Amino acid sequence: MPIYENQCKAIQHPDDYVHAVLKGIVKQMVFPGPPHFLSVEDGDWAEPRTILEVDEASLLRLVEAQSRVTPDHYLGEFIDPELKADEPNANLVTLDSSFTGELDHIERYENKQVIIDAIISAQPTRCHTPFVVEIVEVLYHEQ
Repeated sequence: MPIYENQCKAIQHPDDYVHAVLKGIVKQMVFPGPPHFLSVEDGDWAEPRTILEVDEASLLRLVEAQSRVTPDHYLGEFIDPELKADEPNANLVTLDSSFTGELDHIERYENKQVIIDAIISAQPTRCHTPFVVEIVEVLYHEQ
């Protein structure tokens, strides 16, 4: 997660935000956590995450947006701007909530298609997906 000082810096410098409009299906997934990060069935802790399974066009937009992050950008020390669309599980994007404190009740959109305005987020060490974004606004959702 971004440290507090970096969040403050980002808020004070809104041009530092890297936005991407993403379309996909909201899902709840359980990933294996400590101690081995291999299998919940074999004893690793369960780490549930809210993810967005993005379509191909959104994935390409996300890769392009993240590639614009430079080393002097506040996110530069937290994310990998070299991630590509063919990374394993690249279309699974963790929805983070460290800016807002909650996921804008994203759970109500579970298993529905949404279009969100998102900010590329610093990547927590255990986000379980190649990309992490924070929801700015849900622009569209299936009824």
